Amino acid sequence: MSEKVITVGALDDRDTTDREDDDVAPFSSRGPTIYGKPKPDILAPGVNIVSLRSPNSFYDKIQKGSRVGSHYTMMSGTSMATPVCAGVVALMLQHEPNLTPDEVKTRLMEGTDRWADRDPNVYGAGYISAEGAIPNSEEE
Repeated sequence: MSEKVITVGALDDRDTTDREDDDVAPFSSRGPTIYGKPKPDILAPGVNIVSLRSPNSFYDKIQKGSRVGSHYTMMSGTSMATPVCAGVVALMLQHEPNLTPDEVKTRLMEGTDRWADRDPNVYGAGYISAEGAIPNSEEE
């Protein structure tokens, strides 16, 4: 696996604004990799995420209870956490278009909200933070 790939674990915020009860979703993969590297790199919200619904898709037909109104659905998974990370990366590149893939990954990981004394093979570098990954214009 490429070192440039950003692996995103799913965080469960337990539907509260209090970070004290947040934890890694039980379905989220853990490390290390077969090469001994800690994974995931970071965590992003991945439980009960409201997203666009694809009417009449296979998922839509078998998960009718997940519908939120007529245009949205609620899903959980690292497949829901990854777009949160992609959105932060898009904001980073909008702010600084010349960032290299290595710089993006480094800033994402260094800018996380961290938990003290947590296993990096479960919690990665911490909880993704757009504010932490994008330097404040006043500080530059």
